Amino acid sequence: MPKKRVGILTSGGDAPGMNAAIRAVFRRVKMISPDNEVVLFREGLNGLAGRLEVNFDRNIDRTRVRDIIHRGGTFIGTGRLVELADPPDSLQGPDRETWLLRQREIKDTAVVNLRQLGLDAIVVIGGDGSFKGCASIANAYQERFRTPLRVVGVPATIDNDIWGTEFSIGFDTALNNTVDALRKLRDTIDSHRRCAVLEVMGNTSGWIALSAGIAGGAVTIMLPEVPETYDPEQVLERIRTAARLDYRYIIVVMAEGVRKVSGRPRLGEELVRLIEDDAQIREALGRPLEARLNTIGYLARGGHPTAFDNLLASRLGVAAADQALTGETEPVMVGLVNNQIAVHPLSDATTRSPRLITPDDELLSVAWSLLVHADQPF
Repeated sequence: MPKKRVGILTSGGDAPGMNAAIRAVFRRVKMISPDNEVVLFREGLNGLAGRLEVNFDRNIDRTRVRDIIHRGGTFIGTGRLVELADPPDSLQGPDRETWLLRQREIKDTAVVNLRQLGLDAIVVIGGDGSFKGCASIANAYQERFRTPLRVVGVPATIDNDIWGTEFSIGFDTALNNTVDALRKLRDTIDSHRRCAVLEVMGNTSGWIALSAGIAGGAVTIMLPEVPETYDPEQVLERIRTAARLDYRYIIVVMAEGVRKVSGRPRLGEELVRLIEDDAQIREALGRPLEARLNTIGYLARGGHPTAFDNLLASRLGVAAADQALTGETEPVMVGLVNNQIAVHPLSDATTRSPRLITPDDELLSVAWSLLVHADQPF
């Protein structure tokens, strides 16, 4: 087999397990043939489209990826280049031209860097924005040099919203971190008999909120995809019921994206005031219910990856390496479907993402069975 040269970059938001994916790609590429070379790009797409001599490591050996499997984040760094996307419709005139000029500069630099390195394929570990960016660069590469460049996507985002895979790298760790925070919060509000509104990550999708709310025993869950879940009156009604049923702790889990889709950027603060001022809750308890707003934020994506995330990253990394070395040219993404590795056209993953919670989702049905209801018969 002729020698192959494969590039790896991590892009977009960091996700625990990215390091395990890098390690798996490297080891698989080298296991197939020790003559194969691996190139690591630093700082994500910024490195790919930056000054080459300070933004890549070429022909690395096994010591470079030793002991990284246990570390959170990504040891080669990550970053975004928003200009690789089409300019927003709101951007017109000179600002739009500036955006497009910057986009051309990024692509020109990136394709020259790729040509100088002589890569046969590039593995991008990240989300759909990263996949789109690399696919755009690969298209520019083919137009300029009349030679295809294989792009292999590995889904890594704590939001778990990539189409074509049931789990993305980092989600399980973020979920466990969120549930851990919820449990610690429960200890103190149980002691004081209070209510907590816990805002968790999830800008467009509510997978973390939904899963953490179920696993942590929340009274109700507010999801960007389901408008009735963030109706303040419906949220209050569930809390009133919990107060009447003598709950000592009441936890409301709210995905951060709810603020945007509801058009109420201070919805969490509004809920706290509504809860504390509610006459029905006061009557049920004989006093006002104190409420607190808590935000997990970036703590959810930090720390050591869970065993599940490292296992997932290892499986997807090996599959990505195999795809990078096939000699095929079409961009693809590897994912996990029914606990089996699946390979999809990258265009399917980018056009059908984000993967959102749908009304018929089984996990949503589970949540409705377990949350507090005003008319529950027990």
